[in-house]
Amino acid sequence: MSSNEALDELEIIERYVLLLLGILDRPIPSSLHLQKELFVLTQANPKIERIFNFEKHYYGPYSQDLDELVKEPLYYKETFNLKKNGEISITERGRKLFNEIIKKYSENIRFSEMLAMMKMTRELYDKLTFDELLLLIYITYGEFKEKSKVSKKILSRENRNKLAHNLFKKGVITETRYNELVNYSNEN
Repeated sequence: MSSNEALDELEIIERYVLLLLGILDRPIPSSLHLQKELFVLTQANPKIERIFNFEKHYYGPYSQDLDELVKEPLYYKETFNLKKNGEISITERGRKLFNEIIKKYSENIRFSEMLAMMKMTRELYDKLTFDELLLLIYITYGEFKEKSKVSKKILSRENRNKLAHNLFKKGVITETRYNELVNYSNEN
C-alpha cells in the first residue's frame, strides 16, 4: 500500500485481515489465532502497530476494532466469513479482491516482504492449540499476561513443560527455545 493512498484505519485493518486470510488456501483456525497472528505481525511493523491498538486483555493482546470488523466489516463486506466453529475463511468475493490487491502491489518489494511474513506467520501459528499459542505470546510479550485469565495456568511449570514439549515435537521451536520455555520463571 503506497503512502499516498489514503485509507481509513479501519479499512487498513480489514485489508490486513483479507491479506492474511488469502495468503494460504485454508481458514484461520479461530478469532484467537487471528488476533495473535496480527499482533505478532504488528510487532514487526511499528507503523501498523498503532493502527491495531492491541491492549492487555483476558487472553493476551486484543484489538477491539479487529474483533468488531471481523464480525461486521465496514469496507470489505462479504469477503470473509466467521464460521460457527470459530474458523475465519475467505469468500469467493474476498479471493477476487485479494488477487486484485496482489496484482496492484506486485511490484512493491515491501508489500511482497509483508506477504512473505504473513505466510510464514500463518504456517507457524495456525497449527498451534490455543494454549501453545498463548504460551509463546505470554513468554515473548510478558506485559500481555497482566490482565489474562489463563496466564497463570498456562505458565505453570507442568503446563509449560508439556506445551514446550509439544511445540518442539511439532518443529515450531528450536531446542534452545525449548530450554528457555522450560526454564522460564513466572516472576519475569
